[in-house]
Amino acid sequence: MDAWVILLPAFVMSALMILTHTYLGLHVLARGIIFVDLALAQVAALGISVAFLMGQEAHGTVAQLYAFGATLIAAFAFAGLRRVPGKTAREVIIGITYVVATALSIVILSRSAQGMEELKALFNGNILWIRWSEIGVVAIAYGALAVLHLLGRNHFHALSFDVGSQESPSFFWEFLFFASFAVVITLAVNVAGVLLVFAFLIIPAFSASLLATRFISRLALGWLFGLFGTTAGLWLSFNADLPVGAAVVSVLGVLPLLAAALKFGFSRAGG
Repeated sequence: MDAWVILLPAFVMSALMILTHTYLGLHVLARGIIFVDLALAQVAALGISVAFLMGQEAHGTVAQLYAFGATLIAAFAFAGLRRVPGKTAREVIIGITYVVATALSIVILSRSAQGMEELKALFNGNILWIRWSEIGVVAIAYGALAVLHLLGRNHFHALSFDVGSQESPSFFWEFLFFASFAVVITLAVNVAGVLLVFAFLIIPAFSASLLATRFISRLALGWLFGLFGTTAGLWLSFNADLPVGAAVVSVLGVLPLLAAALKFGFSRAGG
């Protein structure tokens, strides 16, 4: 079987994630809450772990609902982070959420003979085996979120980028932002795994931010970086028989170095 037939569904799912995750990643970088996405991803994994312990299929609809419920609760809590004084205190809360969710997932899954294998799957994902029907569901959900953020773009942009505004931020729009995160991460963690979700959310956005200043330029460049890294990672995984998620994350990890090298080269050329 040709490589493109095997890799195409994984690439399409990755492209959908890159389009949405890079956008959210730029907001996260602007807010300075870098690890909130990792914490939410682990909370989603915790929800799936609970469903698995209760006898549900780890990749089934019920497990997805458990994951969404868990991340929605966390999203509601994170929506109030802005009212916590001090960036350090906010990062501590996010870090505690991540480590406790991870510990609880390990404790819960240790009660099952197959639990540790499921925990490994939650970290690494199984994006190579995603079905087109699953991709269709993700595309519809991500499309609906894109419409929401387009309609509310002024509110979302102000919450992340107008840090000097004296106006009190709206909890409603703040919760909508984190609820969007909950939807995006719940759908992604089940197939892509925690590591790949975090990599897609942060690495392309950060790499683009090293080269561009305007939001639109960073978004477009982040998409380009993400698609390049994903294509190279999938190709490497297929040809070297490596785990897909780990291979893609490893290649994505080179992107900040590439961006830094390009920035240095541009500065030398301009100087």
